[in-house]
Amino acid sequence: MNKKQVCCWDLEGPISFIDFAAEIGKLLGNKSKFNLKKFDMGTFFTMISNYDDYIIDVPGVKETLNIPDYQPGDTLRIMAPLYTACYTDKELVKLAKSNLGLLPGCRELMDILHKDWEIFVISTSYSHFAYNVTAALDIPKDNVYCTDLNINYLKEGLQNIEKDVDILLNSIFQKYLDNNKDLDSVIEDLNNFFWRGKKTDYIRVMEKVKVRGGKRKELAVEDISKKTGIAISEMIVLGDSITDINMLQRVRDEGGIAISFNGNRFSLKQANFAATTQNCLGVLPFFEYKHNIYDFLNDWESNFENFQHNPKNITDGLISKEIKELFIKYNFIPELANLKNKTKFQYSELVSKQERMRKIVRGWAGSLG
Repeated sequence: MNKKQVCCWDLEGPISFIDFAAEIGKLLGNKSKFNLKKFDMGTFFTMISNYDDYIIDVPGVKETLNIPDYQPGDTLRIMAPLYTACYTDKELVKLAKSNLGLLPGCRELMDILHKDWEIFVISTSYSHFAYNVTAALDIPKDNVYCTDLNINYLKEGLQNIEKDVDILLNSIFQKYLDNNKDLDSVIEDLNNFFWRGKKTDYIRVMEKVKVRGGKRKELAVEDISKKTGIAISEMIVLGDSITDINMLQRVRDEGGIAISFNGNRFSLKQANFAATTQNCLGVLPFFEYKHNIYDFLNDWESNFENFQHNPKNITDGLISKEIKELFIKYNFIPELANLKNKTKFQYSELVSKQERMRKIVRGWAGSLG
């Protein structure tokens, strides 16, 4: 029996349009605790997410703040004390199950891949969401790497964060709103609160959470390679955001296939291929033509304008009959690209197309880094 090939998927974006942490962040506005009902907590989450991008994207910030281990996606660490205070594990599982947010074609794609591929998920998302989405797609729990948020355990160390929440919301967040949502106006306040102040209960709980983002996603790829005996150079990995940059770059640099799936400028910069598609099945050609991907993409991109508006017009023999029939069934055409041979203008156009599709597919979460 031949060993299965290996693919690694980010969860939120390529599989589900839901950003679970963002959604439960927005729902904090329904909680009476800490008088949260008076605040737009979705906007608060966006402020924290943008702050996360700032820490990662601006050179020297981590060194200045003496937080060398901070990783992309640690937004989920910063928000964890609020979630711990306001939710139960049971409540988060119920919220997760209520809307898995699977992209069109996702179930069908996974059914196809299960035949020849071992599927792994490497996700920043909290375990409550990650385990329920992957279970629905028959992906074994052992194949899922995500962020463990054990609320029952964390609540034990959460005595009194009322004063901290008051500072975060009534002082820092209000200042952000008063300054027309200008992050620069509150960066020093956020730096002082999270990294330069005393160790409050809020900070102590925050420090117990290890988010599966950035470098920790790359470490997951290494672990998967060891477990399966499949070289990283033979893997396909898909991601769409700043949390995926390390695993995309690692697979790209090793000679594997690293796909920015409806990504943003962060994921595109570290990938070697791009898929802009409203349907998960749009990435199927990467799997079918893995071993001659450059020749396939050269033909696909050269002929794209001839069939981009109608899958029935796809040149015979360019893709398999089975894939063409799926594109016709769902009436869509993915834009697939080799990023290595793009001019600066073509690359800029791809960034715009990917970010536009990201917002179409993912809604408000598509604007997050």
